[in-house]
Amino acid sequence: MITAHVVNAQNKHLYENEFDEFLRRRHDFFVHQKGWRPPSPDGRERDQFDTDAATYLLGIEDDRVVTSARLIPTTEPHMVSEVFPHMCEITGVPRRPDWAEWTRTFVVPDRRSAGLRGTLTELCCAVMEYALDEGLSAVGGIQETYFMPHHGALKWRAEPMGMAREENGEWYIVAYIDVNEKALQSVRKILGIDHSLLVRRGPQMSFASIEKHDVPSTAIKPL
Repeated sequence: MITAHVVNAQNKHLYENEFDEFLRRRHDFFVHQKGWRPPSPDGRERDQFDTDAATYLLGIEDDRVVTSARLIPTTEPHMVSEVFPHMCEITGVPRRPDWAEWTRTFVVPDRRSAGLRGTLTELCCAVMEYALDEGLSAVGGIQETYFMPHHGALKWRAEPMGMAREENGEWYIVAYIDVNEKALQSVRKILGIDHSLLVRRGPQMSFASIEKHDVPSTAIKPL
């Protein structure tokens, strides 16, 4: 089972090797496996949302990064607000201090499972735990539509912000998941655990207290 290390601008120096591995895993997944972006010369995948406003959960198992999540306050520039606002025609683009955008999730090939008690669900559990600890009320964002049945299997309530649309040959939807104790207990029951998956090392900045940061104006295609 993974441990989910909370990494932010304040403690990233403690995770230099792990964060570098995370960027290389991202490149493997989003460039080579998904074909969403052109190869990077250094073999590491980054976009304009990898700023000091981002918090990362690095899922580590057997001393390697096997899964991840990136969380960004929706009051900051985020993928939905900057790239996919047209997919929020029902509710408008979310910009709430207690909502976090969740992106850049992958699971390495040998940890993928068709079952519900796999690495992806472990990461979901860690995200829900972190969001609850930080006083958030919703997490989500742009996602492939096949994640919606997974949320349902976890007994999570995911609210679409708009209609599903085809982008780059795949179907996506913007949806946000309710954060509450019931949702955390549901996923923990599925996994058969009652303990925390989070690891917090070094300085920890409250997610809600993240200040505004400058974001490069040059847009990089995030998918």
